[in-house]
Amino acid sequence: LHGGAYQATKGIKEVFPERLINTPISECGFVGMAGGAAANGMRPVVEIMFPDFALVACDQLFNQIGKLKYMYGGQVSFPLVVRTRVAIGQGYGGQHSMSPAGLFGLFSGWRVMAPSNPFDYVGMFNTAAQLNDPVLIIEHADLYNQKGGIPTDNMDYYVKYGRAKIIRTGSHVTLLTYLTGVNDALAAARELKPEGIDVEVIDLRTLDYTGMDFETIGESVEKTGHVVILEQTPRSMGIASRVSDEIQERFFDYLDS
Repeated sequence: LHGGAYQATKGIKEVFPERLINTPISECGFVGMAGGAAANGMRPVVEIMFPDFALVACDQLFNQIGKLKYMYGGQVSFPLVVRTRVAIGQGYGGQHSMSPAGLFGLFSGWRVMAPSNPFDYVGMFNTAAQLNDPVLIIEHADLYNQKGGIPTDNMDYYVKYGRAKIIRTGSHVTLLTYLTGVNDALAAARELKPEGIDVEVIDLRTLDYTGMDFETIGESVEKTGHVVILEQTPRSMGIASRVSDEIQERFFDYLDS
């Protein structure tokens, strides 16, 4: 109740004491409880400390929360938000270093959002809280101390679900990325500029198949003819292979070898 292990909920207890529930360490239990609350009209926000721990609650997350809306023909919805934190490179060990984008992307019903800066986080969280589907918001430990602007004049600011953002325009190669990859991509683009390589950097922001912004991706690929996908994750857990396969299917004629 002191802001959680990473101070992400610091201050909520003082402002909204009735909304913050400290649970036993039982992911299956508190995720199931949140699913039941969502089915009954509430909009719970669940924190799973590390994405690896989502495996303990797989039945609740994927067999129940992700599917029941469709099994009941849309008569019930599950508008809940799950927050989790990628800790790759933080020294926590193998059971605390998973990246969940690829895992959640395997299952129908889930929306997956990955903000790379504070401004987008506000808008994407607000959007996630309004959706009538379950949403996974992926945070990254390396971004927690990053400073940046926020929409102070409009804290009801929204980032539309399914919209990628062109962070840097370029004409030679399209670089698709998310989370910590955005800063790395921008740094690489600056280094390549003197060599005459003009990189267009796109922050995907929405990572699930339904919400992937292939319109923006396609327009960029048509312009550049080349694509690089950058993500910080083991190959088996990432989304790059799926995205590249989809790009080949949709935009093969735009690609130059």
